[in-house]
Amino acid sequence: MLFNLYKKEVNKLKKETIIFLGLALIINIFFLYKTYNGWNLEAGFFINMFLLPAAFLIPLILSESKLINQEFKNNTIYLLMSLPVSSQKIFLSKFLAVITQYIVSSLSIIIFTGIQFIIFLNRTSYIQEIKTLLDIRIFSAAICFYIFSIVGLIYIVSTVFLSSIIGKTFKKYSKLISFGSFFLVLYIGGKIIGFMMNMLEKVHISLPNNIETQIQILHKLGYEMLLISLIILFVTSAIYFIICRIYDKKIEI
Repeated sequence: MLFNLYKKEVNKLKKETIIFLGLALIINIFFLYKTYNGWNLEAGFFINMFLLPAAFLIPLILSESKLINQEFKNNTIYLLMSLPVSSQKIFLSKFLAVITQYIVSSLSIIIFTGIQFIIFLNRTSYIQEIKTLLDIRIFSAAICFYIFSIVGLIYIVSTVFLSSIIGKTFKKYSKLISFGSFFLVLYIGGKIIGFMMNMLEKVHISLPNNIETQIQILHKLGYEMLLISLIILFVTSAIYFIICRIYDKKIEI
């Protein structure tokens, strides 16, 4: 049942994902062409630094409009409530769909960036200097930051889901209540995350401390991002539990 729900949610986001990837491919081809016709060689892969945040924002924006509001507008949420399926599976499928869209979009942009970068390396005279910067610690730190971006997206989406569900429990001023709830939940969640991070610092978690170069600093920061991700996941789990409780207790068929 969870897989069927997941497929249904993914299909809701498929059209926007295909359009975004198509536009990203066209933009990359255009910029690659222009670099062969007078533009700076770096433009080919630097354009993806602007596309990557878009890959984060699109599933965030669609999470409410496609996965929550559309459900209530088409009354499909009430059909789900009549089925023998738990609220945990319903909302877990929505989270998984958002994560899937982000991973597909962001990894595609990363692949485009990698291809552009390889082309750039073969065309620049500074290839040896650039190769000295390709350190395994940079890649491990990049992976940590990517994991952090996924966790951050899950956290913000959980806040969107919770505020939307809270708004749906009111017949009047639903959108206004959802809007206010979103910032209130973000504020409370931020305070809890900040408190837990302060407690973590007091425990003196062992991190690389031989900071001599910018690469080592970046590597250390990657470890710190993983620890922060665990804290954010804990808070997100609590929000997920609250969403399911409100859905079960307050949303009526």
